[in-house]
Amino acid sequence: MMLLKAKAIILCVIVFLTGLFGVPLLSQDKGKEQFSESEIEIIKKLALDALLENPEVLREASRILQAREEQIRNDNVSNLVREYSSELTDTKDTVIIGNPSGDVTIVEFFDYNCPYCKTAAKDLQTLIRVDGNIKFIPREWPILNNNSVIAAKAALASVAQGKYKEFHWSLMKEGSLTESKIFDIAKNLGINISVLKENMESEFVVNHIAKTTALARRIGFSGTPLFIIEGKVLPGYVPLEELEKLISDIRKSRM
Repeated sequence: MMLLKAKAIILCVIVFLTGLFGVPLLSQDKGKEQFSESEIEIIKKLALDALLENPEVLREASRILQAREEQIRNDNVSNLVREYSSELTDTKDTVIIGNPSGDVTIVEFFDYNCPYCKTAAKDLQTLIRVDGNIKFIPREWPILNNNSVIAAKAALASVAQGKYKEFHWSLMKEGSLTESKIFDIAKNLGINISVLKENMESEFVVNHIAKTTALARRIGFSGTPLFIIEGKVLPGYVPLEELEKLISDIRKSRM
């Protein structure tokens, strides 16, 4: 009885997976059936009984399948990051914070109104200051709301006045940003607001946001923050300790 139950559970999983992937229970070779019609009906009955008695089987099968699908997505993203590596680290349309000749490059896709980006910014600022050999390439990806777009454009426009780094960290320290807050912060940093607003529609600003958005879509990024450290993709907030360990491991691997 226990053996029959075990077989039923296994068959249940088989039927579950074949149903999801569309794999037929009949052989692809004509005239070579894996199961007869009556056997298929028995399998279905056993599978249904097994599911009713052991619903955890379906949950576990679903969990495993989701994990596999997630791994496939991650592998695809990693492959595309390698493919677009030169574009991701190209600094013609962006800026560098930290050491321009740093031995470890960190690229971040972020939004100024993303709370996790703001938390990550504190750790990044500490990492860049303490390490001294980090090349940080911030990629403005304003996806949350119109104020995010205004903040991104204003930050990039401040490059012309040599104020990007200060403006970037100051915007990250604030809570939810409104248009008035953005320009108040800029003014307090000594940024000429009239010039800033004029530069917000410059070719440099427009190209940066357009290219960053295009890269994110091509690769399949879905949210912020997202870090790329020497080709390794890290979605979401990553604690300072994990960043430090990863960077240490990267350097050790080069020895």
